[in-house]
Amino acid sequence: MRFAPVPSEVAHAGLRALKTVCATDGVISPLEASFLDGVQRHIMGSTFDLEALAPITGEELARAVPPGELRERVVGGMVIAACIDGDVSPAEMAVVERLASALDVAPAVLATGRHLAADRLMLARIDIGRRALPGFKVAGVLREEGLPGLIKQILPMLGVANEKTAARYRALGDSPEGTLGRAYFDFITSSHFSFPGEKYAGPEIIVAHDILHVLGGYGTTPEEEVQVAAFQAACHDENQFHALLFVIAQFHLGISMTPVSTAERLKADPELMLKALARGAKIPRDMWSDFDPWEHFARPLDEVRRELNIEPR
Repeated sequence: MRFAPVPSEVAHAGLRALKTVCATDGVISPLEASFLDGVQRHIMGSTFDLEALAPITGEELARAVPPGELRERVVGGMVIAACIDGDVSPAEMAVVERLASALDVAPAVLATGRHLAADRLMLARIDIGRRALPGFKVAGVLREEGLPGLIKQILPMLGVANEKTAARYRALGDSPEGTLGRAYFDFITSSHFSFPGEKYAGPEIIVAHDILHVLGGYGTTPEEEVQVAAFQAACHDENQFHALLFVIAQFHLGISMTPVSTAERLKADPELMLKALARGAKIPRDMWSDFDPWEHFARPLDEVRRELNIEPR
């Protein structure tokens, strides 16, 4: 996600739309207030008086936001706004639907919001999972290596070790201090995770996520996982809102998206999440598809961070 400058009138209308969704029940919760403030400061770069923002009609929104990507971003933002208080209500999604209809756009994230509001959780999981990083990586393996390649990735999860793969990753422990490879090794061991290929380890495709933990300097608590997921969402060129919804569902809505983590509620701090999103948006390449860690493991970690424009936390 590359945050192109947003014209002032678009930022104003977009914030009014987000506030309209948040105020559906007549009250702006502290989480919603923090979300609106974070969007303004980290995403919009505007300085409007948020308390003074009036609700917006569909007609006003359509006049202010030109056709194209900005309209889809507004709709995606409204779906996230409907989630941020920890409960996606039918009433909130009705507001999102009305404003999206006025904008004449229906991005995929809108259908996902409908599933969440209607408690169609299996359909929501499918929507989110196939468009977030796991689904993207699985599709890549199938495209490049076919079903045998995917089975090879899954077998360690079932207890069938791939010692060759595991040994390759464990050998990163011999990398010099300060390199990306050593930092990755230290992250895995200090987190008490298994290396790809080890018995009952996750698939090798998860390395892309773990590398972003290392590059971004994020930990593994639910609160930190929310931030690294936002950071991760922003350095991909599509489906960013589904990437955000993956971790919001898992750690904020209490909807299990992965068998390796317990679903929890209200762990997403909107301010920190949006700050991480803006930080990830400064990375000049698509880290989901255009970064092979094995090409960089031997390099100094700080050098890789500078090259990728990753600012200190």
